[in-house]
Amino acid sequence: MSKVEEEHGWTPVPRSMDKMLASRKDPKPPIPLKPADFPLPDSPMVKTVTAYAKETLPKETFHHSMRVYYYGKPPFSILL
Repeated sequence: MSKVEEEHGWTPVPRSMDKMLASRKDPKPPIPLKPADFPLPDSPMVKTVTAYAKETLPKETFHHSMRVYYYGKPPFSILL
């Protein structure tokens, strides 16, 4: 067993990033999206929680939470 296997429990698989990217074929260019393309659900609960979070959390924490929401939301839902 190699040192890496002993320390981490897995065997590394060497990959060439250049080869992988060279073989990539995108069917179409990516579509730029903005936060406005991902509206929050329109319900009284969402409005109440958002208002509470804005009042209670530091501004930076609230904005971080919103970035996490936008990052985690599947983009394909707006393209349907």
